Amino acid sequence: MALHNIPARRGLALPVKKGQHYKVINTHGYQVVDHWAFNAADINEFMSMEHARVAMDRLVPKVGDAMVTNQRRPIVTLMEDTSPGVHDTLVAACDIYRYRQLGAKEHHDN
Repeated sequence: MALHNIPARRGLALPVKKGQHYKVINTHGYQVVDHWAFNAADINEFMSMEHARVAMDRLVPKVGDAMVTNQRRPIVTLMEDTSPGVHDTLVAACDIYRYRQLGAKEHHDN
């Protein structure tokens, strides 16, 4: 298994084949790790929390739940969860516009 270190405030894109497993490990603290998945054959189809909440019939995913795409097809299944926190499916990922709304005057990494 290949290991990839993703520095804070950075991203990494990796191809994952159907049936392949991967693990996301937060090695520094309890900060959120934003996660997306796209259909490689059509990047207009992507993992969607709006659709996943309806498919799961709950706000917080649990082991065994499939995250679905904006076309309501399973794309990622949660196989294991050792996180000490609660997974948020409501609040959008942080971005410059959120920080501006919160009053940040200077650049703030997100």
